[in-house]
Amino acid sequence: MKHKRELSTKSYFINRFGKLSTSFMFYQMQDIAWEHAAILGFGYDNLKKEQQFWVLSKLLVKINRRPNWGEDFTLETWSRGTDGFFGYRDYNFTDKNGINIIQATSAWLVLDLQSKRIVRLTEFDDFPAYRESVFGENPAKVKPPKSDENLHFTPVLFNEIDINQHFNSGRYLERIIDSYDFNFHEQNELAEFEINFLKEGLPLDKLAIKKQMLDKNNHLCSVVRESDGADLIRARLVWRKR
Repeated sequence: MKHKRELSTKSYFINRFGKLSTSFMFYQMQDIAWEHAAILGFGYDNLKKEQQFWVLSKLLVKINRRPNWGEDFTLETWSRGTDGFFGYRDYNFTDKNGINIIQATSAWLVLDLQSKRIVRLTEFDDFPAYRESVFGENPAKVKPPKSDENLHFTPVLFNEIDINQHFNSGRYLERIIDSYDFNFHEQNELAEFEINFLKEGLPLDKLAIKKQMLDKNNHLCSVVRESDGADLIRARLVWRKR
């Protein structure tokens, strides 16, 4: 029931430090999840026939180290079943020596295309049974950041919209990472992040990043929509010295 891909860290996957970027790490997990769901019979095309679609709800990622430019690694994923509403999926990145370098756990929902209501996964035939996460826990609820700073709203861009005509999940993460200046990234690297995807961003939205520094290493962030002040996602970030 596990699905595995052998990957290499391409030049367009890396950040300015020559290591796998956070956004491409996310995209690789998203891609293999779609691929494995299709193999299991619960993929995009399967759900589309029933006027349903998958949405990523929560994600927790812990990074021991990032693959270097040109380094080969293995990405493995598996379904952990459902508690009724959420479909859980884990990921494991290993290097050529079989050492775990990145691990993640995620929670997904199936929504009805018209009503946007949650579809109970227990209604699906042969959906995998529930199993424990690699971390022994599921992704948790992230608290909203508190900040009195003025927010700088910018329009949604063309390349930030996905096939469902919503703001692409990975682009939220890119906006948060890009909200930190070069000097901060020169001194710090992301060691862990936890994200809650709450609402759908749309092409005409204007968005801003809100931050709260709990301490020098632990931060809370959200992507805020100008029109209604809603948090579209919330993120908990853990940084370490580079």
